Amino acid sequence: MNTPPKDPVTASTDELFNGVISSLPITAGEYSVMNSWIYPITQQGVVAGSNSYNFDGARGSLWTTYYQALANYRLIQSRIETSATPANMNNLYAMLKTLIAYKTFKTTNNFGNIPYSKAGYAPINGAVAYNVPYDKQEDIYSSLLTDLKWAVDNFSTDATQYSPGSYDTFLKGDIAKWIKFANSLRLYVAITMYNKNSSLAGTHIAEALSKPLLTDGEDIGLWPTAITGLEFQWRQWSFTQDCNLRMGSTMWNLFSDNNDTDGSGIFDIRAKIFFETNGANNWVAIPQNQATITETGSPYNIANRDVNWSNKGNSNYSAFNFYFVKDVKYIPELILTAAQVYFLKAEAYNRGLGVTANQATAKAAYDAGVTASLTMWKKIAFNTPSWVVNKPAQEALTAVELNQVLTNTKVAYNTGDASSSLLKIYAQTWIDQYRQPYDAWTLLRRTGGKTPMSSIGTGNYTGKYGTLYKFKYPDEEQSFNNANWKTETDGSDVTNKKIWIQP
Repeated sequence: MNTPPKDPVTASTDELFNGVISSLPITAGEYSVMNSWIYPITQQGVVAGSNSYNFDGARGSLWTTYYQALANYRLIQSRIETSATPANMNNLYAMLKTLIAYKTFKTTNNFGNIPYSKAGYAPINGAVAYNVPYDKQEDIYSSLLTDLKWAVDNFSTDATQYSPGSYDTFLKGDIAKWIKFANSLRLYVAITMYNKNSSLAGTHIAEALSKPLLTDGEDIGLWPTAITGLEFQWRQWSFTQDCNLRMGSTMWNLFSDNNDTDGSGIFDIRAKIFFETNGANNWVAIPQNQATITETGSPYNIANRDVNWSNKGNSNYSAFNFYFVKDVKYIPELILTAAQVYFLKAEAYNRGLGVTANQATAKAAYDAGVTASLTMWKKIAFNTPSWVVNKPAQEALTAVELNQVLTNTKVAYNTGDASSSLLKIYAQTWIDQYRQPYDAWTLLRRTGGKTPMSSIGTGNYTGKYGTLYKFKYPDEEQSFNNANWKTETDGSDVTNKKIWIQP
């Protein structure tokens, strides 16, 4: 009686595959916590006044979205393994392994240990599959590297390979790019865990560096212009719902040589792409880690600023650029940029991770990363149709713009000082991750706090943000997976428990 008379009761493999892709966009909860907590934790921004949302506000949506995608993956996995010709499904399987590896990497970095190896089987095994033990993060990382290596080694352009066709709305069936994405993600995972298992990570790093990686212009993300109907509506909501996010002094000091409010000290074009002037048209950063600062104005009021762009409501401090609030149809949600991959390569050669340390090679990769980041962000600003005020005059990065950054003492790589140059690699990765603050949070934790950080007000920072290491598990875990939740948390789930990748 409950069977629909005309609607399908099962999804096709292609539809399930696209369902995994559809799980990639940032959720409303993630956006709200990002703007309220993750930016000040990473010091990529400051929240004036109080935080609008609870730190754990994203946990439910993060958890649900991940496990729905994992369930789709397990169902397709079962279909592939029982098909007549599983080898002809290698491309589809490799795509899925890559997507789930990315989502698992993100989820375990937010929560630490999670149900994984035995999770997601409810569509196959029924309700009993909801009671799942937690996997250790070190085991999850090892599994991800195994899956990503398999994907890189098994992608094929052979005509016999099954293709999801138009259902691959992500990379449009571009196998060469899928290989680069999987291999670059493998490098990312391996370097992130290197300090905890250098033997395993080093092997994967060395092999990943010998295979194709993402390069200039190959910035992996969700681009609305490439995916029909994609809009990031929650982006506007997260900024307009009592958001007090502002530019902080930590980011500002990496963009400007002085604090002159006219912006005369700015040497990096990303300053004017990421942020904007205050209500008086001055560049003013909020000092990082200070006691609560009350801010006025409403720079994120879309209705007011659509009529008059300069109407920021007498705000005292520089806000995040209004166009990152307004635009939902062009500016992408980034997943893994070419710049990040260059910086990972630079770190590998700077530290000698899986390869012999070589400062000249590290510098070349680092310079390429800075160039790729500047190029990408300028291109985004120039090509965003709604971006009108302070729009770059041209798309291409000029030699002068590049030289101003690469020769500045805050940025220039010194091959004679590997330690200080490593901090610059982290700083430029952190800058490039301006719209990926969750990744910057992972970088902060796995390096033991070596990302840019103000030396002033450290007590204020530690008291409010410094011991927020992970999200608590969703309340549903206590209801539906109680025994395993208790085993993992000892009945007390806390946010100050370090995850495995942390020193």
